[in-house]
Amino acid sequence: MDHRWVCLSISLALLAGTARSQDPCMPSDYIELNEAWRNVQQVNDGNQNMCDSGFAGEWYRFTGAAGNAMPTQAPPSKHRCGTDAPMWMNGQHPTLADGQVSRRACALYGSDTCLWYTTIKVRACSGGYFVYKLPGIPTCNVLNMVYCGDCSPNPCHAQATCTANPAPSLDVTCTCNTGYTGDGRADGTGCSDINACSPNPCHAQATCTDNPAPSLDATCTCNTGYTGDGRADGTGCSDINACSPNPCHAQATCTDNPVPSLDATCTCNTGYTGDGRADGTGCSDINACSPNPCHAQATCTDNPAPSLDATCTCNTGYTGDGRADGTGCSDTNVCSNSPNPCHAQATCTDNPAPSLDATCTCNTGYTGDGRADGTGCSDTNVCSNSPNPCHAQATCTDNPAPSLDATCTCNTGYTGDGRADGTGCSDINACSPNPCHAQATCTDNPAPSLDATCTCNTGYTGDGRADGTGCSDTNVCSNSSNPCHAQATCTDHPAPSLDANCTCNTGYTGDGRTYGTGCSDINTCSNSSNPCHAQATCTDHPAPSLDANCTCKVGYTGDGRANGTGCSDINACSNSSNPCHAQATCTDHPAPSLDANCTCNTGYTGDGRTNGTGCSDINTCSNSSNPCHAQATCTDHPAPSLDANCTCKVGYTGDGRTNGTGCLDINACSNSSNPCHAQATCTDHPAPSLDANCTCNTGYIGDGRTNGTGCSDINVCSNSSNPCHAQATCTDHPAPSLDANCTCKVGYTGDGRTNGTGCSDINACSPNPCHVNATCTDNPAPALDASCACNANYTGDGVINGTGCSLQAGAANFAFFPPLAYTLMVVLSVCGFALAGCVVHSKRARSYDTT
Repeated sequence: MDHRWVCLSISLALLAGTARSQDPCMPSDYIELNEAWRNVQQVNDGNQNMCDSGFAGEWYRFTGAAGNAMPTQAPPSKHRCGTDAPMWMNGQHPTLADGQVSRRACALYGSDTCLWYTTIKVRACSGGYFVYKLPGIPTCNVLNMVYCGDCSPNPCHAQATCTANPAPSLDVTCTCNTGYTGDGRADGTGCSDINACSPNPCHAQATCTDNPAPSLDATCTCNTGYTGDGRADGTGCSDINACSPNPCHAQATCTDNPVPSLDATCTCNTGYTGDGRADGTGCSDINACSPNPCHAQATCTDNPAPSLDATCTCNTGYTGDGRADGTGCSDTNVCSNSPNPCHAQATCTDNPAPSLDATCTCNTGYTGDGRADGTGCSDTNVCSNSPNPCHAQATCTDNPAPSLDATCTCNTGYTGDGRADGTGCSDINACSPNPCHAQATCTDNPAPSLDATCTCNTGYTGDGRADGTGCSDTNVCSNSSNPCHAQATCTDHPAPSLDANCTCNTGYTGDGRTYGTGCSDINTCSNSSNPCHAQATCTDHPAPSLDANCTCKVGYTGDGRANGTGCSDINACSNSSNPCHAQATCTDHPAPSLDANCTCNTGYTGDGRTNGTGCSDINTCSNSSNPCHAQATCTDHPAPSLDANCTCKVGYTGDGRTNGTGCLDINACSNSSNPCHAQATCTDHPAPSLDANCTCNTGYIGDGRTNGTGCSDINVCSNSSNPCHAQATCTDHPAPSLDANCTCKVGYTGDGRTNGTGCSDINACSPNPCHVNATCTDNPAPALDASCACNANYTGDGVINGTGCSLQAGAANFAFFPPLAYTLMVVLSVCGFALAGCVVHSKRARSYDTT
């Protein structure tokens, strides 16, 4: 017997025996389903329509990205597992003890979780996995259906895709879905939304809001006061110009406030004041008359804006430029005009302004209104005064001016110097020598008579005169024996009496009798009927008058009479002889003084007298009461003010006053004129400087000034300190950060940093995209894929989700069961057969309908 046929028959017997003992749990007896799109967690965009039409009842195992088992619950929606009708297993998985069981595989479509179904076989394997005997799909030309994979139990986070690890591993790989990051495991860090705001894609003045996964982008919203799309690579965020539309008054300049303000600063133009706003107080012309730059005796008229000055016009009666800091306004002296308004014999005294007239006072010895256009000045007739200087019984003859006296001549019948203040005029006694009869009594007749009355003595009658009828006894009253006083009226007693009643005439008092008390002139000044004022000298009028002359004493003026104007103190302050300076208050001295006290008005100093030191303006700035701060300029206010203007020097601000806010260094950093860039720190220069130092903040570079190079973000990526690997893209962090984001370029992985893990080529062969019978070769970065080449005796594109690798025609597949292949090789070797072209392969090809 030929031993070769014996060996062949043995080998065929062995082969047949081994085939009968096929175990679907053996790797050689199942086909792996490891496509990522088959996983029930993968959402189909609706354009991918896979269909398991090429299945023919083989045993299959779910591995890799497809999961490790069929889902036992309906998928959450259609368009899962790479198709529009995903299939799931309606029932629980069996245990090892259950062996092979039958289950229903349902296809979900729309709201129907089991639109179509078929029966499948399921078996639990001792390796901790399941195998499924899956029939082909007969309806791919009507409805695309795919057997779905899942992880069971699923250890992954709800936002992770579960991928079964290759055998013998019983674990899975959890990969966070697009837009999420983490280890993907439910018992690990899970999957959290990738914060698209780190690195920040937004403009420096925008707020970044991460968009919910699966988005990898963020929403950029410009901050208050800015407008734009908010993105660093877009229009960014620019300051909203609050001046358009303009909120300011027509006479104001609008300056947009720096963000985040949505308002603007309205500054009234030169010459205007107010808040500058159209809806506020607006801008009104600055009244340059407050404070008043004009002299106290000038009228201030504000010049229209934009002028900040005023027109000063001296008031009536004053002349000058009208300004407090100029020649001011001085009283216009009418007396210096040619001709002046006064008479040649008058003294001209200029009236204080606002008068444009003068007081004309006739010189001593003259009287009149003193004016050239009036009564002028005529010689003062002292004799026409009341009282005049002469005795009542004297004739007054005025002396020519400038004399204020007169000549007094006693009238006929009188003798003396004729003056009221002298011996006056006394009656000439005509009884000496006596012209009367011897029996007559001689009684001098009152002046102007130069004669005497001769009265016959008692018992006599006649003319009583020596050169007349003499005296014969008769009516007592009719002769010289008349018993009555010469100033008495005699009433003869009827005979035989030689006596008579004597009654003093009007103006006299007494018993009226010649030998009695007679009749003496009644002195009106000595009794309660004194007609004169208490400050007047009383001079009794001779009888028969019952009146008296009243003359005011020195220092008083008036008619001197109690029932007239009386006597009032002569006010030395009220006439042209006022001894006080124009800026002094005059206080009259009580009579008999004709002088006054002169006190300088508030704001002036001196003795106050015209013929003394007068009154000069007190300079508040020159004494210890200087109200101004050490860093202020003091300008004295004109009297009567005792204050001054305090103006802070250049570089200072405040009211300038010691007891006010004083003068503080103007902080150039604290107002709208801040010279520094928004990203610079401003340090004020000490006064008198109005400038500041500008230092760019951390993360910025430049001179720091708004009108200079400003402060720009330091781009860490553009200098030698670039922190990123050569294969990483550097994205500068916005200031103040001095760091950058390092992102490995396409095809590389790592943290991207030079001092970190750097960037290494991503191995596209892990996980392996190639068919089990293909060799995977990683393509160099930036490629993210690999080259798959089918092994010897296989043909196809070598890609799992492509055509894969199928055994070439004529090549034997002995590798479906490794022990059988080994046996065949031993037998054939023993039998002397030469084995050629035999390929060991543990997988079988499968096909998909994608129509």
